[in-house]
Amino acid sequence: MPTLNNKLRRFFSTEASGGIALVIGAFFAMVLANSPVKAGYFHLSEQSHLLVNEALMSVFFFLVGLEIKREFKDGELSNPKKAALPVIAAIGGMLLPAIIYSLFNFGTAAQKGWAVPMPTDIALALGMLALLGSRIDSSLKIFLLTLAIADDLFSIIILAVFYSGGVDPLKIMGTIGAVALAFIIPSGKRFTTSRLIEIIHPWSAFLIIPLFAFVNIGITIDFSTFTEQISSPVALGIIIGRVTGKFIGITLFAWLAVKLGVASKSESISFSEISGVAALAGMGLTVSIFISELALSDKVLLEEVKIGLLVSAIIAGLFGYFILRKLSIKQD
Repeated sequence: MPTLNNKLRRFFSTEASGGIALVIGAFFAMVLANSPVKAGYFHLSEQSHLLVNEALMSVFFFLVGLEIKREFKDGELSNPKKAALPVIAAIGGMLLPAIIYSLFNFGTAAQKGWAVPMPTDIALALGMLALLGSRIDSSLKIFLLTLAIADDLFSIIILAVFYSGGVDPLKIMGTIGAVALAFIIPSGKRFTTSRLIEIIHPWSAFLIIPLFAFVNIGITIDFSTFTEQISSPVALGIIIGRVTGKFIGITLFAWLAVKLGVASKSESISFSEISGVAALAGMGLTVSIFISELALSDKVLLEEVKIGLLVSAIIAGLFGYFILRKLSIKQD
């Protein structure tokens, strides 16, 4: 059974706490967007949009690039056999949500948002995992981390291939450029990749991502039209895609990878626990919202995206938590 070194422990701890900060940012955004001062909130959000979404988020994507680089150099992705299971599972967890969303929105303007249900927020997933405490085996945490890193890598590739055309060069530099910079920047004795991650990670987890949530997630809920919004093809495609698609896609692809002999599974984790992680992977806000703003321009569709993401994050988080609490091999 692998043990977590001090660097990984700090990383998991920061991500888990960052998930709480993200939720707080989203909570205040929703409160203010539905309060008497909502006009002021939306004005502040609009004024802050460029700074947060393009300047500060470039730091986030630079950090993502560093995390992917470290995983390829020293982490699970450096060992093809170890990497095979979470990487193949990540592919399944991205394909099925995209297919489900596309089936709901085929032939409409919203079809361009097919990649919105695909990314996973590692901060949210690890935050829920942290609530389960010592009953969660370290192998499962490493599986989730590697799956999320692979998820990030595939999301960046999708951004580069499908969503870079016609995009403001500033946004390209802030996303793909930032990730590329992380890969080519030399690793010195003083500022190694791990050291850079340690420096930037808390700023990203506790400032940039909560600010992004605060600026982007706030929407005014009109309860007279809420049923119509949540039952729209966009919202349903995201909710069913993320909750069901991630769960089935990750679990099925992981099971097939092991049964076909192309990947191996640690004996300390079970497929039921992998299914719990698969459910938690349905929690996604940050990169999904970023993709939606590149893919969709209609404000109504963007509001439906946000509703779908919020609802699916809540359902997926509770679903995964109860699966792992009930079926986890390692008990308190």
